Amino acid sequence: MRIDALLLERWDRDPALPALISGETVVTMGELKSRVLRCAAALRARGVGPGDRVVVHHERSVEFFVALLGAAFAGAAHAALDPADPQDRVRATTEDCAPRLVLTSASLRDRFAGLADVLTPEECAAHPADPAPALDASPGDPVVIIYTSGSTGRPKAALISHDALASRIDALQSTHRMDEHDRMIHHTACSFDMYLSETYWPLLAGATVIVAEPGRQRDADYLAALIHDHAVTTFYCVVSLLDLFLLARPQSERYDGIRQVLTGGEPLSPDLVARFHARSTASLTNLYGPSECTIYCTYWICPRDPDPAAVLIGGPVLGTELRILDAAGTPVAEGEPGELYIGGAGLGLGYLHRPELTADRFVTTPYGRLYRSGDLVRVAGPDGALEFLGRVDRQVKIRGIRIEPAEIEATAVGCAGVRQAAVVAYGTGADKALAAFVVPEDGVPVPDGLGATVRESLRARLPHYMVPRTVEVLDALPLTANGKLDRALLEKRAASAPAPRPAAPAGPDLASLVLAVWREVLAVDEIADDDDFFDLGGDSFKVVEVVEALRARLALDIPLSALLHEPTPESFTRELRTLREAGR
Repeated sequence: MRIDALLLERWDRDPALPALISGETVVTMGELKSRVLRCAAALRARGVGPGDRVVVHHERSVEFFVALLGAAFAGAAHAALDPADPQDRVRATTEDCAPRLVLTSASLRDRFAGLADVLTPEECAAHPADPAPALDASPGDPVVIIYTSGSTGRPKAALISHDALASRIDALQSTHRMDEHDRMIHHTACSFDMYLSETYWPLLAGATVIVAEPGRQRDADYLAALIHDHAVTTFYCVVSLLDLFLLARPQSERYDGIRQVLTGGEPLSPDLVARFHARSTASLTNLYGPSECTIYCTYWICPRDPDPAAVLIGGPVLGTELRILDAAGTPVAEGEPGELYIGGAGLGLGYLHRPELTADRFVTTPYGRLYRSGDLVRVAGPDGALEFLGRVDRQVKIRGIRIEPAEIEATAVGCAGVRQAAVVAYGTGADKALAAFVVPEDGVPVPDGLGATVRESLRARLPHYMVPRTVEVLDALPLTANGKLDRALLEKRAASAPAPRPAAPAGPDLASLVLAVWREVLAVDEIADDDDFFDLGGDSFKVVEVVEALRARLALDIPLSALLHEPTPESFTRELRTLREAGR
């Protein structure tokens, strides 16, 4: 089925039901239909049709939803690009996408000057609403383009069809049913494909989407207020955010009003499962799956065990086929590790403009067309549930987002004064981070602070989650006995680097004290005033370390939420000054 046809049927069935709640704004299903059809008509009037691509570049808002759905109703596939990404990154990705049109706000339209035509919400709203036409289109057409980090130095774009997306929403609904009595928060950034489930699942189920304000997806107090004020029943968040949420809120606070919580994107620890179950009667489901297979492909509802021994990724969702194969493409014995191959209804169409990469990852096997996930798994449960064991290649995940170190390396080599670069991941769980090592150009004096300069260049070119925590300058990259880069040695070096000690601030310089404590807790030498605490590797436990250290040094009652609300040194220091003045 096509997503637009399914949505139209749902909206026509119950036009008065609330579809979106954003702040004080409530948009009913009938009103959303009208706005989406206006957007789709405006797109068609500008030449957009089946087979075309549309870039959506909006902050999280009602306009964001209208743009996504309007593209689908016009027959096009949308690529959602995060306004928080560096402008150069947005332009490069737009060039790769080659869209027919860009849907964005008037304030952001200059980002696309010379690249593509722009359509704003005001222009869409002014266009007459046409009935949804019978498009010359099929359920196999692409509806979503998901950009993920690429090993060749540029992002790769996975194409997802209407059929695949509809199948995944059907799978979610079959195991975690929602209806018009349910409400789900939409807070996931569009750089992570779970935003699709927060969009299409509740809308197709007749539930209400509670739209979180932009930039507040890590604000535990804000999310708790949304859950309470809007009687939220279904909540998705990556593992690290679930951890932060439980730690930042009072330990006595319970979340029994939520029926179901879904998590994933990172390894889920038994300890976190136990802590969640101790504070909520809701079910907790661990999801796994690459973007190329549409949001997720396995699920495991965590048993309510006060002392769980392990957390699995479970078995296949509805309409999915899984195979565990060895390097020769032969099935492994039960319980033995092997690479996970994924097929079935959720399988993507391949990569945009990348036929060689598509042929390499979407392979024809004796079992049909399958996607080579690059993930090692084994059967670990009596019901065939799978255990995730790691990667067979260099790809890593940081806070739930897939990253190819090769893309960061290619960007670093493009920085002035750099001849070679290597990027490794070190640490585990919430402590996992990226470290970069660069070698200066031959015969050129090495400028002071080259590492800091390279990191600033990377911040300007890459999404925040791809910027390494540290950049170290080396005379040469270490090699193994056979002449290959010794990544294991670099990982060991990154993990064992001593944490810089905070310099004693001069007098009452609060900003210097904040920077000193951050450097110590985060083990980062260089921190800019506008660096984000969490982008530097901060997590729930490091929030507590920072706040406890400053409470002791300042003799000040600092709530954990202060750092969650103000996660840059500049804004956090300003908040501390406000707290100190209020306490006098």
